[in-house]
Amino acid sequence: MRRLTSSIAAAALGLALAAGCQNSPTDQTSSALEKPVPPGDGTVARMPLPGSPEGIAVAPGGFAYVTQPDHGNSPGRVARVDLSTHTITAEIPVGMVPSLVVFNTTHTRAYVSNQWSDNVGIIDVASNTQIDIIPTIGDPFALAISPDGNTLLVTTNVNELFKIDVGSKSIVGTIALPATSHHILMDGGGHYLYVATRDGGTVMEVDWRAMQVNRTFTFGGRTQDMAISLDEQQLYVANEINNVVHVVDLRTGEFTNVPLVSGGEGLAIGNAGNHLYVGLVFAGGVQVIDRKTLRTIRIIPVGGAPREIALDYNGNDVLVGNEASMIDFIEPMDSLVPAPPPPPPPPPPPPPPPPPVPPDTGYTRVGVSGAFGPAIFHDVAYITQTLSNGVGKVDLTTDTYTGFIGAGNDACGIVVNSTGTRAYVANQFSDNVSIIDLTTNRAIGTIPLTGDPLPVAMTNDTTLFVTTNANRLFKINLPTNAVIGSLDLPATSHHLLVHPNGNLLYVATRDAGTVLEVNWHTMAVARTFTLGGRPQGMAISADHNELYVANELSNVLQIIWLPTGSIDAVPLAGGGEGLALNPDGKLYVGLVFNGEVQVVDPATSTVVRTITVGGTPRELTIDASRNRVLVTNEAGWIDLIRAH
Repeated sequence: MRRLTSSIAAAALGLALAAGCQNSPTDQTSSALEKPVPPGDGTVARMPLPGSPEGIAVAPGGFAYVTQPDHGNSPGRVARVDLSTHTITAEIPVGMVPSLVVFNTTHTRAYVSNQWSDNVGIIDVASNTQIDIIPTIGDPFALAISPDGNTLLVTTNVNELFKIDVGSKSIVGTIALPATSHHILMDGGGHYLYVATRDGGTVMEVDWRAMQVNRTFTFGGRTQDMAISLDEQQLYVANEINNVVHVVDLRTGEFTNVPLVSGGEGLAIGNAGNHLYVGLVFAGGVQVIDRKTLRTIRIIPVGGAPREIALDYNGNDVLVGNEASMIDFIEPMDSLVPAPPPPPPPPPPPPPPPPPVPPDTGYTRVGVSGAFGPAIFHDVAYITQTLSNGVGKVDLTTDTYTGFIGAGNDACGIVVNSTGTRAYVANQFSDNVSIIDLTTNRAIGTIPLTGDPLPVAMTNDTTLFVTTNANRLFKINLPTNAVIGSLDLPATSHHLLVHPNGNLLYVATRDAGTVLEVNWHTMAVARTFTLGGRPQGMAISADHNELYVANELSNVLQIIWLPTGSIDAVPLAGGGEGLALNPDGKLYVGLVFNGEVQVVDPATSTVVRTITVGGTPRELTIDASRNRVLVTNEAGWIDLIRAH
């Protein structure tokens, strides 16, 4: 962990400023925010804070509570930070992976979501101690509290919003959500609760007293943090995938998009209500937007992975929590790039540049709506179609879409047995796996599961492995279609890989930053490889000595030397999700946020080719008969890349 007490000098950025759409939102500011705004000194004050800080709650007494989840590598803590001296004055032991934190209106109690402990901790602010817990169903994350302090609203990874009576610690109401929510927000008057359903791409306006959905705003992408104007007329929503801030007119329900240079997560209104501050989680920056013109006025380079943003107690500055173990304190005029010196005399004109290198277009494209999970048997590719709730068929000899097989709601992962007679499809929102007879092209049964399933893997045509967002790995006996074993996971897994030796299964526990090596016969963890970031797709070398892991957050391809467990990394141009190993030994990695596929030579640990495909590339598999790599794209197609 770094311990920096000096401030960061502002520097010119390689990030381009994004121009916003014309608009003129209004806001009512309180008298406390009408004081003259002191100018910043052009720099950003930084303090170290170990434990990968995430959630921030600010008290008017001049201190903040900041969660320290430390990725689950150590017992969770909440730091009390003095906002005038930028020092830690107390560290409060709480549950595992504390995520977000809120104060009640009197600031005598704080509530912290202890994600891996399945409870909400109650902190006595006077003594800085966790004095009690409220058990939850599933892993809690987002929190809000009613103005009278008697009702707590919590979301968990069972995709529900829970209403909890604080006095009795009992659940008094629930609302099912279309996906897990990582951010909820109560308006200033306590009338409505706004629930951002992250992977659902929506924000729900909830009457929290009656626990009824009033309106649903559909945006797509991945909706994250929110802020609301004092007059409750504008709602601002950061979108992590669509690279925009949505500005919603709550009177009409219409919205405008303000471009971001990268995916946004944390969001706050600062500078007496004049500016929006958006954390660019993948770009290591904070984008500052003028609320009246909706134009970007500067981008502040902070590095690391900026997470949550909170307004300081003075109403002007903001605090930015950074997963790289630091807190930044940004004043309204900080990090302005100084005017450059007068330019020198112009040099003689350079010779004309060589013609640009043409883009790599070595692929064939086939339209498949909502393409996600691929599986190939001989000359047919089976592609799950999340929007159509089924499986599309593509003839690989003619590269044409030839048919559709119905499955369940939001069909995602797919695997085909060795004889090509059965396919198994994970239906994420149906909480089951469809069994498809490929000789008749129809679903013939389902296997029910606890939670929403996503990845599937198979061994010996007799055993199926599935993970769900209940953070469990399930082992299914296919002759009986019965669950015969399960294993608790530290976080949801989106990718599985069976080792060719027939004994081991690799489980990438996405948000836990690890890969588990599991003896699937005994359903016991043999080893845990700690990678950090967000591990996704996996592949294994032909000699079974190297395990390759695409990391969506760390922007690397990680190489695990299985005999010893040592880890190396190859830098990528962006976050990797899908991964496939071609028979020639080259690795193909789909960069989900860049619209690219990069080819890595593991022998030299270098990127040897970049293919621009656009859209959102998801999963990859090998068409060995034609020396091609198949890439599904959420934008509505598959690409068949010709290997060199």
